Amino acid sequence: MSRVRVRIDVTTLADDDEFVLGEVTDELADDLRDVGEVDRVERADVDPDAKGVAELALGVVTVLVGTDPGYVQAFVDVVLAFLRRHDGRRVHLRVGDIELTIDRPTSRQTDELISTVRAAIERAHP
Repeated sequence: MSRVRVRIDVTTLADDDEFVLGEVTDELADDLRDVGEVDRVERADVDPDAKGVAELALGVVTVLVGTDPGYVQAFVDVVLAFLRRHDGRRVHLRVGDIELTIDRPTSRQTDELISTVRAAIERAHP
């Protein structure tokens, strides 16, 4: 089965501190393990000036997700369920050179989102 890596950045809220953002990121990572192989991103991969060698970047995970339509659907479902539980929060997805920001889409927008993510995954993995 073909797979592609998707990067997911969780946006911060005004009252977030490092602990809250770390907890929310861990929750998303746990959810995503149902659809693919999840890695936390090290801060050096996000900020080249970061001092901590193995320090994790808060709010950033990657998931290696299958390119099969069922896996794409499951991936989008997991992300949307996470957003429903965390009102006001957004996620920023990066698949190859395509980037999307998602908050609380309507059902019509969800269908478009699935199509967009599927197209981005297909484009990133020819």
